[in-house]
Amino acid sequence: MLQRLTIHHFTIIDRLSLDFAAGFGVITGETGAGKSILIDALGLLLGDRAEAGLVAEGAKRADISAEFELTSDHPAQSWLIEQALDGSDDEPLLIRRSLPAEGSSRSWINGQPASAGQLRELGQLLVEIHGQHAHQKLSQSEHQRAWLDQQVDAKILQRVRDAAQQHQHCQTQLDELLSRAGQRSDQELLEFQLEELDRFNPVADEFAQLERDQRRLASVDAMQLALDQAETALNGETAGASPQAHQAVRALEPMLETEPSLAEIHQMITEAQVNLDEASAMLQRLADTLESDPEKLSQVDQRLSRTIELARKHRVEPDQLATLHEQLHDRLTEMQQFDETRSALEAELKQAHDQWWQQSKTLNQARRKAGLSLAKQTGKALAELGMSDAKIEFEIELNEQAEVAGHGADRIEILFSGNPGQTPKPLKKVASGGELSRLSLAMIIASSESGSALTRIFDEIDAGVGGETAHKVGDFLHRTAIGGQSLCVTHLAQVAARADFQLKVEKVADKSDTRVEIETLDDEQRIAELARMLGSASSEISQQHARALLQGEQLAV
Repeated sequence: MLQRLTIHHFTIIDRLSLDFAAGFGVITGETGAGKSILIDALGLLLGDRAEAGLVAEGAKRADISAEFELTSDHPAQSWLIEQALDGSDDEPLLIRRSLPAEGSSRSWINGQPASAGQLRELGQLLVEIHGQHAHQKLSQSEHQRAWLDQQVDAKILQRVRDAAQQHQHCQTQLDELLSRAGQRSDQELLEFQLEELDRFNPVADEFAQLERDQRRLASVDAMQLALDQAETALNGETAGASPQAHQAVRALEPMLETEPSLAEIHQMITEAQVNLDEASAMLQRLADTLESDPEKLSQVDQRLSRTIELARKHRVEPDQLATLHEQLHDRLTEMQQFDETRSALEAELKQAHDQWWQQSKTLNQARRKAGLSLAKQTGKALAELGMSDAKIEFEIELNEQAEVAGHGADRIEILFSGNPGQTPKPLKKVASGGELSRLSLAMIIASSESGSALTRIFDEIDAGVGGETAHKVGDFLHRTAIGGQSLCVTHLAQVAARADFQLKVEKVADKSDTRVEIETLDDEQRIAELARMLGSASSEISQQHARALLQGEQLAV
């Protein structure tokens, strides 16, 4: 349940904090007052695409946050745990989104950074929004299928999607193989290239070692000279560092008892002497291993030159020659095994298609069953909305020639009849705008469950409805909130009177600024607002009618 919505610097809302209760709430106000801005803000918070133009003029960023109270068994709880975004058990779920005037938006769930995709996934578990143009989409086949699939077991739908994805995976593998097969004429060239590389037999990491060996072998004479000079500097008879250090140690030893401060100096020179002796020994060992090897140097030079030559020929870096050699081997093997691999992939593809087809047939049966139930319930709802002679049917045809798709193989169309004796025909051909509006509402009601974990939001879906039907719409919308929460943006007093709480939106403008203000109405304020919606807030007749509507609501409870 939505508990609180806080908005800062969003379009023409400066600062706003609203608390929401359980049950059915309405949002009312004059046309153009900004009622739908609340829906837009909530949609943005739940993952809708962000645009910089939504930031209030002159502001650095817009901030929107919401708190939701979740029961322990709410579907969102499991999702939050899976995403490692769950908070404290006794704290509400907190969602926040910040939209800068320049740059990308940032989002948080329970104080932890989240992506827009995560907001959308979570939003689908929290809020169900029915927009003011939903009835216009009802004539579209994809939308009709989506309505029907809301009544189908989600596991059946998921199995069809998984099967379609597996089929696509197999198709992609086969397509890639066939694409590479178009290059089979290059097999002779590839065999020649591999024969050349096989003879050379490049080894991983060999190039770097060859370079090191070449540098070492090519510099033997210079290295020997450097070692000799270093050895002379360390052990020369007249000025060698090691003999001089020995001499310094011996010179200081008699004075250590006389001058204790010399002990530290003596220690330092002694350590230096040890290091000099060790360095001298290491120089000798290295000199013993140093040997000029012109033949070895020639071999290394030739190997290096051939590596560079082949790398240039194959347009790779020298240190990548071994990797290329392995890749060419794999490619030749694939060419040699092409027919066998293709047959295997084609068999996998057929198996994937058969699996998808079986799952699609199962989905077809589930849709037929759901279609009968939804059509029956929608017919009842239409009768209560003043269309007692109207009826709908779901025409569901399993297309054996259908291309593999995640939604199955069904062609789905809603057939509608608004008058007795009239054969149901495709909805988009026979239903008027008013009929579409009421049919959309009837389907929402037919497919809704009381006590749902979702917060349902209806944005002017009662447009085009009036008279006695408006009372029925109010009753229906109130029913959707039983045991849960529903919100509706409406212009109908009959609908607003059925609400458990009412919010009034008002646009306030002065010479330099325009802003939106929203307040929760008490009983007397509701009477004044309902009277305005009925015709005139100051009219005694409108006020009496408003009181009667509210009294009717109270009597109905």
